Amino acid sequence: MPTFEELKRRYMVGGATSSSSEGGSLLSGGNRTSTTTAITTYQNSQVTPLICGGPYFQRLKQLITALGSGETSRQFIYICGWWLDVAFSLDSLTGTSRIVDLLKQKARAGVDVRVLGWVMAPELMRNSLVQRSSNQGIQGMFGLNADTMRFINELRREPSLDTKACLNILAHPAGAVHLKMVLIGNGDQVSGFTGGLDLKPDRHHNRWHDVQAEVTGPAVQGLFDAFRQMWNEVRGRTVVRLTANRVTCDSHRSGMPNLAARTFTTSSTGRMHVQSLRTLPQYRFASLGAAGLVMTLPTNQALSYAPTGVTEIKSAWQQGIGGAQTYIYIEDQAFTSREVFDWINARVRANSELKVILVIGQWDPNDAPNSIWGKLMTIAVNNHLLRGLTGTQFSQIGLFTHRRKTIHTKSTIVDDQWALIGSANSMRRSLYTDFEHSVAYMDETSQGVPAYRRDLWGVHLQRSYVDLNTAINAWFAIPFRGSGTPSSTNFERVPLPLANATLTADEQIMYDEIYDADSRQRWGGQLINLFMRNFGAGALSP
Repeated sequence: MPTFEELKRRYMVGGATSSSSEGGSLLSGGNRTSTTTAITTYQNSQVTPLICGGPYFQRLKQLITALGSGETSRQFIYICGWWLDVAFSLDSLTGTSRIVDLLKQKARAGVDVRVLGWVMAPELMRNSLVQRSSNQGIQGMFGLNADTMRFINELRREPSLDTKACLNILAHPAGAVHLKMVLIGNGDQVSGFTGGLDLKPDRHHNRWHDVQAEVTGPAVQGLFDAFRQMWNEVRGRTVVRLTANRVTCDSHRSGMPNLAARTFTTSSTGRMHVQSLRTLPQYRFASLGAAGLVMTLPTNQALSYAPTGVTEIKSAWQQGIGGAQTYIYIEDQAFTSREVFDWINARVRANSELKVILVIGQWDPNDAPNSIWGKLMTIAVNNHLLRGLTGTQFSQIGLFTHRRKTIHTKSTIVDDQWALIGSANSMRRSLYTDFEHSVAYMDETSQGVPAYRRDLWGVHLQRSYVDLNTAINAWFAIPFRGSGTPSSTNFERVPLPLANATLTADEQIMYDEIYDADSRQRWGGQLINLFMRNFGAGALSP
């Protein structure tokens, strides 16, 4: 039997190790400027997966409600959201006790409440071509951003929050600040949350499946540092007034307060080794020559604390999958990442005993239907996941889809040893272009990851299997689509390979520049050429 340290070297990216918060943060005393900085592994920490909205939102309510009395100078609520809805309640889908009112109440009581809500890059939002676009995806983003702007405007009605409710304007023009992160501190006790759940009413729905991780102990330092860097970066930017769907909001106030570096001395009874992981984009833009065209290309400033970007999630994810011996389990909403499937393909080729379980659900009802996503997934599956495999090796892979639920989770489990939970999808943009945050963890006691797998699969399979092999066999016993009586789990296995698909030349440009962009590449040139070819140069006029 391998020792825990041997297992850790197999599944976790190496780097600095911290057994307490003191000295454990790479970022507390300075700014990170390179992707080569080692990833800290925090020991003596705890990760508690919260499956679906109900448990997560009730945990938030419990912690937030406890604030506002006693030594409030050491109490805080920090929120970084991709989609914030002013009607959202922690209680239920139709609850009337809004979180915005709860946050205002706590701020009045002296709690340090700070909120960052994502909006598109300002130059993109203010670009006349983008504003005139009839594309459903673009208009959907304006609607999403308008919801977040209403949320921020509502918070600003409380004077103590006027400078602390801000728009997160840092995104790459082809990306988003996709984090769904909350930190709640009460004295020495701090909980950080990261995962796929937005503060939006429909996340309560029983047809919405998702996972959020609660992080306690020294590892919470990594979440705080990630929030602090974004907060202070926004603070250093010029205030800009933005409008989306007739909702207007200033990005932030000139009096936005600094968030000082601090070192947490939080304790935990856990014995988990946890890595706090980020994706931060590069900002590289095409040079189009003619000055008039350059002016039409939306850009954004590079991050002062990470000018060359950060790809920690990619590094940790690749290492975790690369260590797989028994099984790889991923549930995700997209499965368009060709790289992730290349990693899995390599492990299947190397190990005839390895099982791969991939879980997806119904199309997100908040997104406009778009056939290109099906094509992108097909290409990733057929040309990367299955590339060069034999028929026997095909049988090692199960792709399962739920017939009723939206599977919005972004989580991977490998061998009951290593797990990843966060906001990063199995998409290229999550590896390189969107701001993302995830946690990877292992447990010295060998209890935490198997417990997560049992609980998560228990929801899907409607039965909790203690024995791993029995649980894996239960997945592969699910009937193929169209083969007869559907499974009572409402899952069906998808026959592989998928029906062939290819991208047109224009779709390839949209894939590279919009749908699944890679910030390592210079952005915008192909997109401008596409618009000129289809609509003429006059369409680019401001």
